[in-house]
Amino acid sequence: MKLETIDYQAADSAAKFVQSLRDTGFGVLANHPIDKALVEKIYIEWQAFFNSEGKHDFLFKPETQDGFFPAEVSETAKGHTVKDIKEYYHVYPWGRIPQSLQENILAYYKAANELAEELLQWIEEHSPADVAVNYSIAYPR
Repeated sequence: MKLETIDYQAADSAAKFVQSLRDTGFGVLANHPIDKALVEKIYIEWQAFFNSEGKHDFLFKPETQDGFFPAEVSETAKGHTVKDIKEYYHVYPWGRIPQSLQENILAYYKAANELAEELLQWIEEHSPADVAVNYSIAYPR
């Protein structure tokens, strides 16, 4: 199996992306609109957050699932018996986010969702008819 990198800016990127999904189950994009510098800033900012004691001020709420999840409440992956010991933070635009981390993470959230919407549209537009007939709902426009 050969996994090609698709140039997001190429004229045929949508068709090639969907074909890659069909052939390999994966789609790898280069030159996409997600700002690498923004992602790097987010890693630095959130690493500082996870290294601080302030993370405990944002413990997750079971009813909303937003916030900081300490290692003690880590999950066990489906089909496994050993816990996946890690700390993580669920970010939702409507959820609790430390003020100092909001700007960049919400900018990323917006950009990633816009890209996801575009990729879903590509899939709908370039799927073969025998595949598309099985889609339960159309992509909303």
